[in-house]
Amino acid sequence: MKKYTNELKVGLFVVLCILGLFYLSYSTGKLNIKKEGYNIYVVFNDVAGLAKKAPVMLNGLEVGKVDDVKVSYDNEKTQIILKLWLDKQAKIRENPVISIKTLGLMGEKFIQISSSEGKDFVKPDTTLYGKPSVDLDALLEQAQALSKDITQQINKLISTLSSTLEENKDNITQIIKNLQVTSKNFEEFSDDVKRHPWKLLFRTKEKKEKK
Repeated sequence: MKKYTNELKVGLFVVLCILGLFYLSYSTGKLNIKKEGYNIYVVFNDVAGLAKKAPVMLNGLEVGKVDDVKVSYDNEKTQIILKLWLDKQAKIRENPVISIKTLGLMGEKFIQISSSEGKDFVKPDTTLYGKPSVDLDALLEQAQALSKDITQQINKLISTLSSTLEENKDNITQIIKNLQVTSKNFEEFSDDVKRHPWKLLFRTKEKKEKK
């Protein structure tokens, strides 16, 4: 009876462990339970490193995943066709904006579907066209080119100012000298007035008599 009891306890413990693992797998999404949904297709010229199983967001809410990625060589153009699986509850209005975004600091790519206006909804198996992704390298190149152009313009301005100053060096020097003389005369006059204020009154009286 004691042996049977121990075996029963071990069996119950194993069952509880299996149930616990099942719950953890389900809660973390590791257990792949197929829900009801539908597929749509999105065409991109460049998917910027997007991979299968990447999340699909509808106005910021996760509603599906990237089910498949294929390359198309039709119409003399190489394009990437994404097969998106969406939950049946997710409805996309016509003419949505579909783009590839980056999630967080880890750089995980996902599909963002922005859908807010429209009378009808996109039907299953519809093919849509995605918004071109922003090429970070291209932006950096443009920024570098702009920075180089600004630097050249600044250097040109400095060169022009230097040339102007050099051509008018004598005039500028004479102006500075005149300002120094004027400043000195004003200081002497101010000092004289402080020591002999009656002179200012006398000069004022003389001016009135002359009038």
